[in-house]
Amino acid sequence: MRWDLAWPLFLPDCAPGSLPTGGGAQRLTIIGRWFWDHMGLMAGRLRPDAPEAVWLVCPTPLSEPAREFVTRLASFWCDEVYWEPPTPATENRWTAPVVNVSDPTASPLTAALTETYSQGQEHPLLAATAVGRMNAKVQVVAAGASSARLHSHTAQDEYYLILNGSGTLRMGERRQPITRGCFVAKPTGPDLPSHILADQGEPVTILDMEVYPDARQFIGAKDVMNYADQRELVMDGLGWEGMVPLDTLQATHDVFSHYFDGYERRADGTVTPRPFPGQPARPGNPSGA
Repeated sequence: MRWDLAWPLFLPDCAPGSLPTGGGAQRLTIIGRWFWDHMGLMAGRLRPDAPEAVWLVCPTPLSEPAREFVTRLASFWCDEVYWEPPTPATENRWTAPVVNVSDPTASPLTAALTETYSQGQEHPLLAATAVGRMNAKVQVVAAGASSARLHSHTAQDEYYLILNGSGTLRMGERRQPITRGCFVAKPTGPDLPSHILADQGEPVTILDMEVYPDARQFIGAKDVMNYADQRELVMDGLGWEGMVPLDTLQATHDVFSHYFDGYERRADGTVTPRPFPGQPARPGNPSGA
């Protein structure tokens, strides 16, 4: 498999053999997905026709984090992973999909992907373990800061495990003290936005887990996020990118009572009757009443 060709294709702004920094975990998942799919076509412990060896042609040189990334992915498919052609003196580099959440930067890969910003730090774990349906990260929220906007998702379940510190969970209109060991569940849906405040004079360390219905949805999932404080609905994902103020939302009964009528709706909620193929102009009051 030609990692040397895939690198500039999937990571065009990285030097061959180096990794993206500052929010690069999702981009590594994309190239990891490519490797995962193609390895599954030729290797695997339940394939009687699997080749005796699969050769990975990598850029030279590979940085230590990049070497860990490729080795961890290869280790899922085989119990023997070598950096050089196998000889009696070559060490098997098989690596378990294990990262210590108490010290994520002990892994060169997670250390390289760590992102520092005004609200704290994030240590992504998914790229360091495997390609799956869950995106996980250790987030250190600085004292006085918040884990994120008060928000909800329509494309993922989200769970928080408090690893260290104490703070406050805002969930909808409610507030709940949280301390080390608290587990917070936020199922998919726009109804219950939440975030965590480090408002007790100390940082709060969180294991943040986002679970998607399909492994590929982590990459460009079409997600509607309700940012309740800002009163915004944000549409994010491959093929769409937009925002709607919450104050423009209207009940949908008008849509379905005029489903086969032709009209255009304005931003203020009023409508303009217009005929469309197979749909006569909407009758009645053009205000939409």
